[in-house]
Amino acid sequence: MTPEVQRAIEEIQQIFPKHNVEVEAEGQGGAYVIVHDLLIGERYLPSSSWIGFTISYQYPYADVYPHYLDAGLRRIDGLVQGAGLSMTTWQNRQVIQVSRRSNRWNPHSAP
Repeated sequence: MTPEVQRAIEEIQQIFPKHNVEVEAEGQGGAYVIVHDLLIGERYLPSSSWIGFTISYQYPYADVYPHYLDAGLRRIDGLVQGAGLSMTTWQNRQVIQVSRRSNRWNPHSAP
C-alpha cells in the first residue's frame, strides 16, 4: 500500500475506534476497506451495517467512490431504495452500491 493509503486507513481507524476495520491490499498500492457495525439509521432494517470501499493507489488524487452496503439492508417503510443505490457484486459478495460522488472532492485536503 502507498504511504497515502496507509495514512488514510490509520485515520479511518482513529475515527472509528470501536469498530472493526477490515483492510485488504488490492495489489496496486490501494486497499479494500470494510468498516463494520455502523449505525445506518432507524429507517432501515437492520439499523446498522458494514460499509465497504476501495481506496485507490491514486489516493488522494482519486476520490474514494463508490461505497457498498450489506445487500440485506432494507427500508422499514418497504419503499425501494432511493436514487443512486443499486444492487451489484463487490469483493465476491452481493451488495448495495451507493453512487453518491463527491463533486467537491479536494485532494489537497486529504490526509
